[in-house]
Amino acid sequence: MKNVFFKPWVGSEYGTDKSLFQNKILVLGDSHYCEEYCFQCGSQEKRECCSEFTTDVVNDYLNPDITARWKRTFTTFMNSFVVGTKHDEQSRIGLWNSVAFYNYLQIAAGTDARQTQHYNYEDPTYKSALIEVITELQPDFIISWGNKVWDAVPEDLGFGKYRVSQQFENCCCVYPYKDAEIQLIGVTHPSTAYKSSYWSNVFCELRANL
Repeated sequence: MKNVFFKPWVGSEYGTDKSLFQNKILVLGDSHYCEEYCFQCGSQEKRECCSEFTTDVVNDYLNPDITARWKRTFTTFMNSFVVGTKHDEQSRIGLWNSVAFYNYLQIAAGTDARQTQHYNYEDPTYKSALIEVITELQPDFIISWGNKVWDAVPEDLGFGKYRVSQQFENCCCVYPYKDAEIQLIGVTHPSTAYKSSYWSNVFCELRANL
């Protein structure tokens, strides 16, 4: 994956019989934030030391000894995605080991979410990187967080233009992909005004969380 700087987290049970889900699910986040003020982010020189950033973030989320406000974003999403499950430490581990997670922007977007407005989501490198990840992971569903990422996902993943879902025209597209399909669901970013009950219904209706 030559255009991917931050490699995706791939749960140990993603796409296996041990997964919580029948579907292969790629959760598509927005961006990483970094306080190191590194001007080489995204460069070949930094690839080796920074490529595991996404995996490190998910591992930090799953570590109960680490407390941080940003962890609420992951928990909010999980609480609407997994219905009828006790959301303790073990259920969090089970969920995130069953999915893949990847952030769209392939450079750190400043130190907080307010700075993402300065980044070009239409950069063709990011689009190429996403297609590389999709080619590698072969997901059945992609769940994108936030409008910026939803708008940036290419109209064609290499096998024809998407069509709008008849069930949820405002938030779901269906892409032809090889001999199958990939459904893209665009949700409100879980760090903002995310309505858990609404999105829980969407996931169930589309059978994304089977």
